[in-house]
This record gives sequence, structure tokens and C-alpha cells, in this order.
Amino acid sequence: MLVLSRKLGERIIVPDCELAVTVLAVEGKTVRLGISAPADVAVFREEIWHEVCKQTLELSRGPE
Repeated sequence: MLVLSRKLGERIIVPDCELAVTVLAVEGKTVRLGISAPADVAVFREEIWHEVCKQTLELSRGPE
């Protein structure tokens, strides 16, 4: 895991997939991030991604 420190308004760039993450706000223990990516690159919160994977697995198994 790469760990980086960024200040308000600074960005992290992932050039291979044209992804940019910008620190928009820091409020207490909460950090607001803005994520820019091409339309064909999906971006999910982790808990949503796990749910998508779970549903995809259930659909691929078919009815029992």
C-alpha cells in the first residue's frame, strides 16, 4: 500500500487509468475526496463494490 499525505486542494494522479483524486475538504476525522475518471472507469465506495460483487456472484449461480 502506498501511503501519501495531501493538503486541501492537492491531488493524487493515477495516469494509467486517467484517475485523479483531489482532497476537497477536511472536517474533523472526515476527509471529502473528489474523484475524476473517464466514463468507462467505474469508481465505487468499498461497501458498494462488495455488494455489487455479491449480487454478481448470486446471479452467476442462477436459481437453485
